Amino acid sequence: MIYLAPMEGVTTHIYRKVFNKYYTGVEKFFTPFLSPNQTKSFQMKELEEIDNEKNRGMLTIPQFLCSNAEHFLWACKVAADKGYSEVNLNLGCPSNTVVTKKKGSGFLYYPDELDVFLDSIFEGAEKIGTEISVKTRLGKHDPKEFVRILEIFNKYPIKELIVHPRIQKDFYKGEIRKEWLEYAYERSVNPVCLNGDIFTSEDIGVVSAAFPDACALMLGRGLIARPYLFSEGDDLIDKARFRAFNEELTDIYSERMSGDFSILCKLKELWFYMLPALKVSERFEKALKKTTKVSEYRIIVNEIIEHAGEA
Repeated sequence: MIYLAPMEGVTTHIYRKVFNKYYTGVEKFFTPFLSPNQTKSFQMKELEEIDNEKNRGMLTIPQFLCSNAEHFLWACKVAADKGYSEVNLNLGCPSNTVVTKKKGSGFLYYPDELDVFLDSIFEGAEKIGTEISVKTRLGKHDPKEFVRILEIFNKYPIKELIVHPRIQKDFYKGEIRKEWLEYAYERSVNPVCLNGDIFTSEDIGVVSAAFPDACALMLGRGLIARPYLFSEGDDLIDKARFRAFNEELTDIYSERMSGDFSILCKLKELWFYMLPALKVSERFEKALKKTTKVSEYRIIVNEIIEHAGEA
């Protein structure tokens, strides 16, 4: 199975819906994290992420960034009332603003507190009828932290343990720590989903051969870079489809956001990942970076797609 990873500000309900319209291969989508808190209310943009209509036709899993059991279970109940039977706990976000609040991968540095938290949320979630998957890193400072962390995870009926084999301070730099991915795969009593640095068909083949019993592969940057990866392969084949995909994203963001600057910030973030995969001349990259108008952006994108693979 293939999952689309949650990426803050990128894999929004808009992106997921357009992706699912034009491309195949993804069987489960995860929302960017929602943050349950003491107010016991979600922001409008968070509610949009779990709006049933906006997720129609997709198996979508709400992801929660939280270290308070009461707040987490409140969010589970909100999700359950909307028909979601599974939620995901974010223990992977490496952002310093998140980690300093003892959330995301920062929570991994406090294993005893994490254990108490997990005990509470799994007991409460069972009563609600909600299953919990966990997306995790190896630890905060040292991958050896994962020995204790996995012992804790193994105490609970985690639906899927999604492992990104880096520590918090790695962020997304350097090679993944493959030996610790093997450690998780061999010792987890719960199903393991593999995540991290999967970008091409070759990567998928290597990982699938090394971990044949993994329940799924989760791709984030790899699928943003090549949304056509499972539909058409590593290299862009159907330019008309890719053009329509980008045009629809541009149209929707232009309708929902005001000002060329804001719209282009959103769209250029996607091209940060997509452009290197298309193998085009550097002049297109420079033109895309310089443009300040959506009308110019549309022309440049069409030229990029037309010349894909020529560099």
